[in-house]
Amino acid sequence: MKKNLLRGIAFAFLILRFSCPVSAQKSSALEFFNRAQKLQLESRWFDAVDLYQEALSLNPQYGDALYNLALCHYALGSYDLCVQYADEASRYARNFSDIQNLKGMALISLGRVDEAKSVFTGVLKDFPNDVNARFGLAELDLLDGRLTVAESRYQDALKRDASNRKALLSLALVSAEMGKTEISENYIRQALSYYSGEPEVHYMAAYLAAKNMDYIAAEQRARSAVLINGNFDKAYSLLAGILYAQKRFNEVIDICDFRIGRNRNAVDAWYLKGRSLQQQGKTEDAISAYETGLSIAPQDEVMRNALEQLVCGALMIEDERRNVWADFHSDKAAEYGRNFEGIAERYEYQKALSISPLNNKIRQSFADMLERDGHYELYLQQLKFIRENESAEKKQAPVKSDENSLSVKRTRAQIKNDDAIEVYESLLRNNISSRWNVDPFYLDKTRWNIGIYYIKKPIQLLHADLEEISAVAAKEVFNGVPSAYVEIQLEPVDGYGQAFRLARSSGCDYFVILEASETERTYSLDAVLYSARTGTKTSEIHVYRTGNDCMARAMQRLRQGILSVLPIRGKVLRNVHGQLLVDLGKNDGISKGSEFHVVRRGTVMTKDSGPGVSYSDKNFLGTFVVELADEELSEGVYKKNGFYDTLNVGDEVVLVKNPEKDGESLDNRPAADESGEPATEDARKAELESLKESLRPASRENELIHLIRTII
Repeated sequence: MKKNLLRGIAFAFLILRFSCPVSAQKSSALEFFNRAQKLQLESRWFDAVDLYQEALSLNPQYGDALYNLALCHYALGSYDLCVQYADEASRYARNFSDIQNLKGMALISLGRVDEAKSVFTGVLKDFPNDVNARFGLAELDLLDGRLTVAESRYQDALKRDASNRKALLSLALVSAEMGKTEISENYIRQALSYYSGEPEVHYMAAYLAAKNMDYIAAEQRARSAVLINGNFDKAYSLLAGILYAQKRFNEVIDICDFRIGRNRNAVDAWYLKGRSLQQQGKTEDAISAYETGLSIAPQDEVMRNALEQLVCGALMIEDERRNVWADFHSDKAAEYGRNFEGIAERYEYQKALSISPLNNKIRQSFADMLERDGHYELYLQQLKFIRENESAEKKQAPVKSDENSLSVKRTRAQIKNDDAIEVYESLLRNNISSRWNVDPFYLDKTRWNIGIYYIKKPIQLLHADLEEISAVAAKEVFNGVPSAYVEIQLEPVDGYGQAFRLARSSGCDYFVILEASETERTYSLDAVLYSARTGTKTSEIHVYRTGNDCMARAMQRLRQGILSVLPIRGKVLRNVHGQLLVDLGKNDGISKGSEFHVVRRGTVMTKDSGPGVSYSDKNFLGTFVVELADEELSEGVYKKNGFYDTLNVGDEVVLVKNPEKDGESLDNRPAADESGEPATEDARKAELESLKESLRPASRENELIHLIRTII
């Protein structure tokens, strides 16, 4: 009996030791879970993640905690972790379809669209009425640009759940994107009737009203969203954008200051504050706001372009601060140089010098790049500019008797440049420009006048005035193209008709209509090139770039796309017994054997349709074949057309044939023949790039997908 009593005590002790703590642990994990749920409902994702982790440390097999942890990481953009936790949750939680759908959405965000499609189709196979799987497939359709198919999927989901919030809001957004304004308004009204107390619904209603330029209704909805949830930062951002569209800049600045007070790292608030101050003419305050924003997010290209455009237009060229801003591009140029990306390196150096033209250090680096690439005439020109600039600085600066090490270094650099100038002047003594006594760098080589116009969206979620900043950046990217003069209309145009009228009245050869869009990680530019004489479409350029420097790379691609369809044209400078000197050289893609038609001055016109140029037979004077080409000039033999020689200095030459020769890759020159066909290696590369982009899958992020993705 004593043994049985001891066994009973031991058994009770074991139960007390193992059962009670487990029960206590489960209770504690549940407590952490409940607290995390409340934080999650308030969109306090980081705090919620911390509590879910605490719950899992007590109960690693807590399926609901794993699932909600995956949800939080999805909201934070940590899609790899979302997939990882979703896979773990599927082993323990019961809501299998919800977990798989979340995993599928995370896979879409990671770009693994085939895996995502497999997940959603698998869910629908097991659960035919699952609406979230249909949402996932609809998002895949949106990525491929199939709006109609996506719309039908959302409608199908709505049939299964008539009050589904995501279905209603998604249909409202998709319908608005398709131009179905009344249908969109109907869906948003239904969403408001079902979910009038949810700030996200009011936020979407505000966005759609702003998209329709109904700023009064948009402001009301945005204010409703922040009244319901005072911590809804996105709604404050949207409200500021709506007020900015109405030019209520003081109120915009107040909201931006409020957001900055809560979160100093709110980069978009610094940007919009700077933009508002700029609109009020407060240049120094705007510069200060931009600088603060860029100190937080140095890779914000739109804000940096806004700052640089303001600086170039408002500050004196001698302002020392220009050097600081120019150094950013100079450092990037050096990095591109180390990676052997010559075109990007040249672009960044030119960008730096446009900000600080008097910066001798940057100009020296640019000159060294030119020498490395074999542009000795341009190299010599840059060295002479540096010497003249240093002479001007020496006259202005007081002379110091005690020379420090820095001045000694500068003297050595000057001696090195003086020696280089002497050497290259000697080497180039017998080049074409010396023999003909023509300085090519004082010649007007402008052959094409291009107008840039843009269509502006009623509201931008990330950067207000994105289109204007993009249009000015597109103009600036042509600053290093001597054969093209680009002018810009700073105010947006209503559409094609207004742009055509403005371009034709200003005497342009071509005009471009730009549309720009962005998400946090992407930048898109859609441009259509038209003939300003006839208004017909010449070319289309669609650019989609992701990652760092996506805006800069998009601008370079735009320049390449436009120049690739512009024929190479030059001018006759001298005519001595049938030997012509023309203002085209190797830097223009010309080499020995290049063939041209010589045409009477002022008679070359753009074609009625498509790329290329045309001229009448009576204005065709003869042919010209290059025998020798330097960097900026070339000479060769002229053969007249007909009995009389009617050639005059100033008549034009148009390229008809270029030797098949691989040369240095440059994207800062026209690159087509008179028919608009590729005539240089650059044009062939541009055509290949355009073909690749047309064959590339249409899947691309955009504002619509970003908004739908935020609906949880």
